[in-house]
Amino acid sequence: MTNIMEVKNLSYVIGQKKILDDVNVAFAEGKITAIIGANGSGKSTLMSFLGKTRDCYQNIFFHGRDISEISAQDYALQVSVLPQHQKMIADFHVEDVIVMGRFPYKKRFRDYTIEDYAIAQKAMKRAGIAEMAKRKLSQMSGGEIQRVLIAKALAQKPELILMDEPTNHLDVKYKVALMKTLQEYGKTVIVVLHDLSLAVQYCDNVVVMVNGRVLIQGNTQEVMQTDLLEEIFGVPFVRFEHKGRVYINY
Repeated sequence: MTNIMEVKNLSYVIGQKKILDDVNVAFAEGKITAIIGANGSGKSTLMSFLGKTRDCYQNIFFHGRDISEISAQDYALQVSVLPQHQKMIADFHVEDVIVMGRFPYKKRFRDYTIEDYAIAQKAMKRAGIAEMAKRKLSQMSGGEIQRVLIAKALAQKPELILMDEPTNHLDVKYKVALMKTLQEYGKTVIVVLHDLSLAVQYCDNVVVMVNGRVLIQGNTQEVMQTDLLEEIFGVPFVRFEHKGRVYINY
């Protein structure tokens, strides 16, 4: 199995508090990997490093290359980042936001092309929001805006998608639809998830973080056992199967 991204000996300290503590983790190419853990375990901070919003040197490697040596433009051609919080201009139309996913491909001083808009249209259909193309963000709910941002990430057509809690604000129907869309996309996805049932049903691998460290990483079915989850989250869990699908409840 080929790893698309590796993190080696990554630590991060703010004041006296160690947010990340010697993190070592590898992400398999072509797979969906969930990062799980209690609040404050370092999940979002790790994702911020993977997305190059925080600088590090000789710690994170994309296809074996130190990401600090990759320009923002080149990185954006290969990696799409959907952070937990993202500011958007309320007067923008949905279509205008999604076509921005094509920005890394845009020629300087040129407008977006017909092909860019066609790709944006396909991304909207994939995210189930094609009928919202002409709506303004100011007229949309938080869940709808989240779906717009997901479509924008898909329009970028990246090799790797990084998503920090993308199912927040989504109804159950759209949480499931998102995970199915990511499966169908067929590329590498690294996603922070709080919904453990989504992780166990749709993710190939899982990384478990505790107190800024990677406690365990591996195949989802092997890692997501109730005794481990109870130790991490401090509540009893029940794992069961129904019609060939695994569910995790607490």
